[in-house]
Amino acid sequence: MNSKTLMARAPLQVIVIPFRRQSNGSYEYAVLHRADSPMWQVVSGGAEDDESASEAAVREAWEEAGVPHDCPWMTLDARAAVPRRAFPTATHWPADLFVVPEHAFAVDVTGQTLTLSAEHDEIRWLPFAAAEELLTWDSNCVALWELNERLEQRG
Repeated sequence: MNSKTLMARAPLQVIVIPFRRQSNGSYEYAVLHRADSPMWQVVSGGAEDDESASEAAVREAWEEAGVPHDCPWMTLDARAAVPRRAFPTATHWPADLFVVPEHAFAVDVTGQTLTLSAEHDEIRWLPFAAAEELLTWDSNCVALWELNERLEQRG
């Protein structure tokens, strides 16, 4: 695709939780502060054109936090729906589309250094409870809870 070709925002939202394992075996989760709003969230964004949810997650994680493509990925079961009104520029979507599905992923970035895009102005690495308390969106909290449970089960 030509770099000057504009990609169309597809009606598919993704969230990605970067996490890392500490030397003591505990986990920390990356929580990002938006530069344009007083909210904390995980990596989030939308699919472009005909991207799958997993393709969009990998691209968004790279664009927003510099997550290398070859890190270990995990698809989470957590799902949510975002009201169409959250995407006012998506005028090309069908008129009868009222909610956009949100798919959740996690990526192990142990040993990596994340680099934020201009979309975020701060990153905090936090244990589960502190990260959950800081997050703005319920869907982020549900996905974080699932990820934390999965990581605790595997030890």
